[in-house]
Amino acid sequence: MKKYLAWCFALFLLVFCTGGCGKVKEEVQRKELYRAAAPVYDEKYITVGFIQTGKESDWRDANTNDYLDTFTEDRGYKLVYIDGNSDSGRQVKAAYDLVAQNVDYIIIDPIVEDGWEDVLEFAKQKEIPVIIADRGVSADPSLYKCWIGSDFKTEGIKAAKWLNDYLEESGRKDEDINIVLLEGTKGASAAIGRTEGLSGEIAKHKNWHILTSRCANFTQGEGRDVMEQVLNQHKDIDVVISENDNMMFGAMKAMEQAGMKYGAGGDIITMSFDALSEAFHMMKEGKLMVSVECNPLIAGIAEEVIQDLEQGREVGKIQYVKESVFTYKNAAQHIDNRKY
Repeated sequence: MKKYLAWCFALFLLVFCTGGCGKVKEEVQRKELYRAAAPVYDEKYITVGFIQTGKESDWRDANTNDYLDTFTEDRGYKLVYIDGNSDSGRQVKAAYDLVAQNVDYIIIDPIVEDGWEDVLEFAKQKEIPVIIADRGVSADPSLYKCWIGSDFKTEGIKAAKWLNDYLEESGRKDEDINIVLLEGTKGASAAIGRTEGLSGEIAKHKNWHILTSRCANFTQGEGRDVMEQVLNQHKDIDVVISENDNMMFGAMKAMEQAGMKYGAGGDIITMSFDALSEAFHMMKEGKLMVSVECNPLIAGIAEEVIQDLEQGREVGKIQYVKESVFTYKNAAQHIDNRKY
């Protein structure tokens, strides 16, 4: 009987520990694993862990190359580059891994805004400064040193104001204007900000109508597929606004296949964001009418932040990159100076 009671008591303890204390134990084990896994880096380098979103667009490639060209051993850095492969869960895991590796700094280009609070808290506990770049996170700002990137809402406002000015110059100010909006990845701050900026300005014009707003995930292939679907449902389109250049390139293919005339001299006004090199060629040809710049060259500002932190200086919480608006009328003047 005593053996039976002892066995029951032991079973109770096992259930209690794995149930009531399971999460705590798992957290302890996880942190111990990270501590044991930490590699040893050469102290002559500043080790920077960089978590990218993936390879979803030409803009992203330019952004990645900027980091690879900036954080080199010749300049005193050891860069640990991680491709998020368009998977937000993979990005969060990578952040935990970088904390485990005890890097000096972490730079994160988040795919989506949510899901970062715990790992940022963990990095702060380990005294590893985190820089958020390009897109934002919905986390306590005290958990990261600063955010660097574009003012996405202002980009949307700039695009709408260009459209207003263009319609006025064309004598179409009072016409009903039907708009198709191709949105970026759901939950991405670039898509959220641009949509907010555009929607706010469009709402000020009673004769501007959004026929449909569709997500095409910032990719050229989905831009084409989504635009094909739109053209099957809507024929009276005056404007196509794409929240990046690549989706617009795909939409152009769909419009060409459908026999639609677009761009300067066509029936459909074409507008996008990023201002990539290929977009300049499209504007020069009159196919794309405007591209609001989203500057991917962020690494230089990130390096300045790191150097300031190395010297114990305070850094600004929000740092915007410089950006412009380019059109089919001025693209030829700037095309030779583009770095991306």
